[in-house]
Amino acid sequence: MKSVLLTGSSGFIGKNLIKEFNGKYKLYCFDRKNGDLKLKKKFPVVDFVIHLAAFNSTKDFYNKPLEVIEDNLIPTLNLLNFYRNQKKKPIFIYTGTPEITVGATDRFKYKIPTDEKVPMVIDNIQNPRWSYATSKGLGEQAIVSSGLKYIIIRPHNIYGPNQKNHFVPEFIDRCKKGKIVLNGWKNTRSWLYIDDCCKAIHKLMNCKKAINQIINIGSNDEKRVIEVAKIILNELGINKPIIKNNAPIGSAKRRMPDIKKLKKLIKWVPDTDLREGIRRTIRLGK
Repeated sequence: MKSVLLTGSSGFIGKNLIKEFNGKYKLYCFDRKNGDLKLKKKFPVVDFVIHLAAFNSTKDFYNKPLEVIEDNLIPTLNLLNFYRNQKKKPIFIYTGTPEITVGATDRFKYKIPTDEKVPMVIDNIQNPRWSYATSKGLGEQAIVSSGLKYIIIRPHNIYGPNQKNHFVPEFIDRCKKGKIVLNGWKNTRSWLYIDDCCKAIHKLMNCKKAINQIINIGSNDEKRVIEVAKIILNELGINKPIIKNNAPIGSAKRRMPDIKKLKKLIKWVPDTDLREGIRRTIRLGK
């Protein structure tokens, strides 16, 4: 049985990956509750490292940007420095972010759907929102420079039951409380249901051609944020007007990944359409 070190195991993607693995691997799970990855320590010898741990709430990017940077970079460097010095070297799977595409697509009109060759353009270093994208981008550079075999994945707008601090769950919660407030209503995104994301990650782990590649994970079903809000209201049975607010400065106007590489590598397509995914998110959420 192959072994996996999974960081961020109590997070949204982490919990669902554990379900996807379904006992097929020997798992070593790290999260904020049982270990501090900012401290140098001896980690288990494994076949795969899946490094998910990070602050991944837009609120955090604005409220504690230095902690976001530290949390992205220091654990990543600790893990890399440990495993690059081991005899048995794991495949290092790292979650990057589509946030690094914003400057290129919004300011320089880089093509959408956006492929993995998109340059990282820091639009405004004084905007704390960039604390996440820049530190994640440096994380990708560290992975590539480490000498380890790696797979860098960039999940795009993943959603599903029991997620926190992202648009879909936050809007659902506000609607249930009678606050039909929508931020960034003009923007577009292409959402991917969590089960489809986890299946893609699992398949990539065991795909030799994915080694040393950067790979988008997402869907090509682009929707305006207000369209998604209306689907949510419909599924909740709520018929009230939406209060529309502009997006925060630095939020991408459009985001949709080019997923041709992903489909070619693992013969994968999303199984869950947006309406069904939102239905499950509402029904299965606690």
